[in-house]
Amino acid sequence: MKSKLLVSAVLASAVATGASANVELFGHLGAVYNQEFGDYMHLNKDGINYGGFTGHLGIDIGSNSVGFGVGGWGGSQIWATNDYAKHSVYGDKYIDLSDLYFRYNGSFDFYVGRFDGNFMKADWLKSYMQGVGFSYNMGKSNIWVTWANDYTTFGVLPGRIASELTAYHRFPSSFNNFGFGQRDVIGGGANLDFGIAQIDPFVHYFLDSYSQSNVLQAGTRAALVLGGGGVKSITSGKFMWQNGWNGNTMFVQLEEELRFQEIFKLGGGWYMVGDNAGIKTISDNTRFYGRYMMPSHAGYFGAGTSTWYAFGGVEHDRVKLDVLYAGGDYSEFSAVASVRVFDLGLSFMREGLALDVGGGYVGNGFGNNVQFHNALAFAKLVF
Repeated sequence: MKSKLLVSAVLASAVATGASANVELFGHLGAVYNQEFGDYMHLNKDGINYGGFTGHLGIDIGSNSVGFGVGGWGGSQIWATNDYAKHSVYGDKYIDLSDLYFRYNGSFDFYVGRFDGNFMKADWLKSYMQGVGFSYNMGKSNIWVTWANDYTTFGVLPGRIASELTAYHRFPSSFNNFGFGQRDVIGGGANLDFGIAQIDPFVHYFLDSYSQSNVLQAGTRAALVLGGGGVKSITSGKFMWQNGWNGNTMFVQLEEELRFQEIFKLGGGWYMVGDNAGIKTISDNTRFYGRYMMPSHAGYFGAGTSTWYAFGGVEHDRVKLDVLYAGGDYSEFSAVASVRVFDLGLSFMREGLALDVGGGYVGNGFGNNVQFHNALAFAKLVF
């Protein structure tokens, strides 16, 4: 890995000397504190209390059409009541090569190496990939395909405030052999935006030697979008069929979201999972925060799960707020907020140079025999 980083640094220096080269820095440096004060105590009755940090530093060099990037991601606990955070939140390896890619951007986007796969807009595969990603762009629509030999989220949950600070897990193949065929995923799909209607079909095939069962998934998201900048209604449904582990299972979700001035949001939804097996996911676009804040409780895609939820919040350049209550087989109450203290808008940094601070509460609802209560506070410098 050190030799790869050295070669990348030399190449970066060579390209940077070119008059047409653009240099862009990206990443974050943040710290989070999590305090549990519920009934559940992990291991030696100490609770899951910890403070830690994660950092991501990357550089992209090239033109708007072609370029390459290199970056690293690391995380570590600063303090904890036991080794839970060290092993389960921040992993046993505290540093990893997050980015090492070549890219082409034009009528289509193409990445090879290690890269952030968000550009494909794949609903269930929003993660860091080790492999190849392709997206053919058609205005607001795109068609995507990918093959990944390995993947990780580095803790990132799409749309969840500060999720990248609450967990750090490296690529499993880092510091080991690449293990081709052991955890590969092959996927393809489309995001078709017709204005009033959106249709996003997909198919995934996981090669999973660890669980001794390959997994095939196919499904779609469909949405009806009504209204405009004042009041907008987004009525959506998701369906996934899955074959693997204990045979066939499925996932169904219905949701209604109202947006006011594209700032305030209010809505609710319901989902269910088939009885035979839970749903295999890399990442998800749900609104739940419990996956990392309450890891012993937050199995919201388990077999036979049926849950309803209501949510509200704010999405603004300066202020973000998520409030949610879920009841049923999976229950959660969460309220998490973030405020952008300053934003210098430096052009050579992907997000300028900005400071976000925030905090919140995540619990397993009300009236449960065993109560989970987690409070968090964080600060994050993004660039």
